Amino acid sequence: MNLQPSASLFRPSRPAPDNGRFDLLDVNALQDPGSGRIVHLYSLVARCLSCELVFKAQEGDGLVSTSAARVLRCPTGCGEQAFRGSALRQWRQAPHAL
Repeated sequence: MNLQPSASLFRPSRPAPDNGRFDLLDVNALQDPGSGRIVHLYSLVARCLSCELVFKAQEGDGLVSTSAARVLRCPTGCGEQAFRGSALRQWRQAPHAL
């Protein structure tokens, strides 16, 4: 009797998807005031640089959280891009043109 676990039980970690590009226009998140760590990400507003669509993504609707990153997906299927927590913590809204 072989008690060794099957190799199929161990899944190698895959790199985060990154076949699309987006401009983040707004990040709506609850952050820890001391560390700046994102406690809960409510939504992202983004512009797809491929099709120019501006959309709001929420968990399960254009946004998927993984252990390593948040994956943003264009609703038209253009692509997806992974954002690490550190990139989202450091995001600042661009100043408006005068």
